Amino acid sequence: MDLELTGGTALVTAASRGIGRAVTERLAEEGMTVVAGARTAGREPEKLGAGVIQPQVSDLADAEQTAALVDTVVAEHGRLDVLVLNTPGPRIVPALDTTWADWAAAHDLLLRPVVQLAVAGGRQMRAQGSGTIVLLSSTWVRQPAAGGVLSASYRSAAAALVKTLAAELAPHGVRVVHVMPGATGTDRMQAIVESKAARNGTTTDDEVAAVVRDIPLGRWAEAREIADVVAFAASPRAGFMTGSAVVVDGGAVRATY
Repeated sequence: MDLELTGGTALVTAASRGIGRAVTERLAEEGMTVVAGARTAGREPEKLGAGVIQPQVSDLADAEQTAALVDTVVAEHGRLDVLVLNTPGPRIVPALDTTWADWAAAHDLLLRPVVQLAVAGGRQMRAQGSGTIVLLSSTWVRQPAAGGVLSASYRSAAAALVKTLAAELAPHGVRVVHVMPGATGTDRMQAIVESKAARNGTTTDDEVAAVVRDIPLGRWAEAREIADVVAFAASPRAGFMTGSAVVVDGGAVRATY
């Protein structure tokens, strides 16, 4: 299926690995110029399929760098058609063991950059009269897990922000979609199961098996599968989708709200 993204410009944050990297590659394969933000990035553009991946040094923990990111993209490419708001995961820690420093660090990693970029990207797209913002978060927004209080709390706030933006930007031809991946085979997920194994006195294989037992499809997602959903949601093929929260988790979250 042609997603009709060829020739557009996208910005993907936290794009060096995992789901962020998979989304970057998927959009480039569809013919987009994808600005791939990451704390460490190469200097040379990378051709991929019909598109180009343009590395951009961008540390989301740096408020000034984050504030300038959308303007930098527009100055170089003239417009912004797709903005994918991806953030790294915070510390895994039980709620009662958190410190205020944990909350402050997670805020500056998960919420503040999303607010900065969503507002800046939304303003640019409103002026253009088109564009799509996709928030990548986690099913922990719907069904928090032990140790995931920082992620669940701040990602829930980000979810409320993009839901509001969807309503405000729709009259201007701008769509906003929220994609919530479940357990996905990334370095981040590996770190989580290793942390659980150390805390519980088990093995990583034990912890992986425990996660998979709760997934009706019986496996983790591949990062590419999440990227396929993001690419579709960002494309004109999903032109009547906005304000939607899409769960991609193999059936693990069974909540009805």
